Amino acid sequence: MAGVIKVARPPEDKNLFQLAYGYFSTILSGMAKTGAIFWVQITGKEKSNTLEWPEQPATYSDRFKGKHFLTRRDDGQVRCTACFLCATACPAQCIHIVAGQHPTNEIEKFPLRFEIDILRCVFCGFCEEACPVDAIRLGPEYVMAGQAGEKWVYTKDYLADRQELVGGVTSVKIENEKHFTTDHNPHGNDLIATDAPHMRHH
Repeated sequence: MAGVIKVARPPEDKNLFQLAYGYFSTILSGMAKTGAIFWVQITGKEKSNTLEWPEQPATYSDRFKGKHFLTRRDDGQVRCTACFLCATACPAQCIHIVAGQHPTNEIEKFPLRFEIDILRCVFCGFCEEACPVDAIRLGPEYVMAGQAGEKWVYTKDYLADRQELVGGVTSVKIENEKHFTTDHNPHGNDLIATDAPHMRHH
């Protein structure tokens, strides 16, 4: 049976003038600080750190992970082979792929549908790291404002052909080149040749 815990009443401050003075002095102190900053900024005596966006675009480092895009082959086709590695590595499970058989046997598969639910994405970059063919990257775009609900699901066409990509981005990876971390050692044994420090064999 749960009991009732009795606690002492808070002490009463009978000096209402002192109590009110504390409230009003704190409010006036904050307003004075705000007014001083406002005056310095409005008169230009101190340089403002405010960015006048979108008239003045923001700049981020080269490592910034922004809006996703799909790369292309030299012939203009999407580089993705629908291997599902990016969808498997995604911790937010926001990547949805429907694979289809490619007419070229060397490519085998391609994505009939490639969608990213951007509202669930955490921009961790795991999809970019997991892709063995350099098909998906996170670019420098950071503007993602909008109102339409359907806009927040990025389709394959949007990821590969949106206006900001200016005709699409061609992959820098050599066609049919295997991922370096899964190539066999040229000496014929089962060692894995890699540049990753934690996987080097001595």
